[in-house]
Amino acid sequence: MKILIWPLCLCILLRPVLCGDPIGPLVNLIRTNLVGYPVIHDKTQWIFDPDVALRRRKQFVELHGDKAERLIERLGLGIDGRADERLIKQRQRDEGHLGGLNYFLP
Repeated sequence: MKILIWPLCLCILLRPVLCGDPIGPLVNLIRTNLVGYPVIHDKTQWIFDPDVALRRRKQFVELHGDKAERLIERLGLGIDGRADERLIKQRQRDEGHLGGLNYFLP
């Protein structure tokens, strides 16, 4: 068994040299598991402004309502051009409901 393992290991290690591969399996193993690809080590700078949310809050509330109730309603209407039909059906369905629940009504 020992006689078969050494030639196999030697073939695996020398394969890149014989086949012309740029990297061998050992180098690939080290790169992927220990060091990481060079892309991982690139430094990136992000322009970040932590106060942008405070400035845009007024615009969001005007457009979507406080707590985004109009945004949720608009998302439920879909984007296929039948938003008006769905809005009428939803308003008919929700008339008389308290937050969409029937069991709070007397």
